[in-house]
Amino acid sequence: MQLVVLAALIAYGPNPSDGSSGGSPVVVNEFMASPLASATESEGEWIELCNRSDQWVNLSGWRIENQSGASIVLTTFLVQPGGFFVLGACGDSSRNGGYTPNYVYSGFRLNSTGELRLYEAGGSLAEDIVYTTSWPVEPGCSCERMNPGWVGSLPGSWAAAVTTFGDGDLGTPCLVNSVYENSFAENTWAFIKAFVQ
Repeated sequence: MQLVVLAALIAYGPNPSDGSSGGSPVVVNEFMASPLASATESEGEWIELCNRSDQWVNLSGWRIENQSGASIVLTTFLVQPGGFFVLGACGDSSRNGGYTPNYVYSGFRLNSTGELRLYEAGGSLAEDIVYTTSWPVEPGCSCERMNPGWVGSLPGSWAAAVTTFGDGDLGTPCLVNSVYENSFAENTWAFIKAFVQ
């Protein structure tokens, strides 16, 4: 019975007890906090959102905040079901590590430890991700969510990317994550540890 409940939590992702609204169609799916292949570290930073719903979502008015209170307010962009949206600090692929962002922001930084709060257009908190030294945030490597349906606030839901993109860093901007996993049975112990923290 307990495993059935645990499987349901994994399948449907965030819940109100983890600081999220519980039913957000869009979640933070990947982020690059410490790039190495870009011209400067700040130019190579990026965040990927995923529309995990079966409906198109307009990101107009959605907002992302970091641990310093800096924010990015998104404009109109329709994300298809299962689609991705990448926000980057630099739109020049010759300087940002070799990818093309959907949206370029400024005045916003990612740290090797920090926080990402995603808000829906109406102001509801979609999720609050506080990543610490126990998270798989490594130089030259993005931090990937293993499944967009899993609880994003738990470090056990994330892993370091294993696929090279662009100019040599590891990550999958605008693609299915390299560590994507959809099998509860193969990872039972990891998930149990993650959900009982």
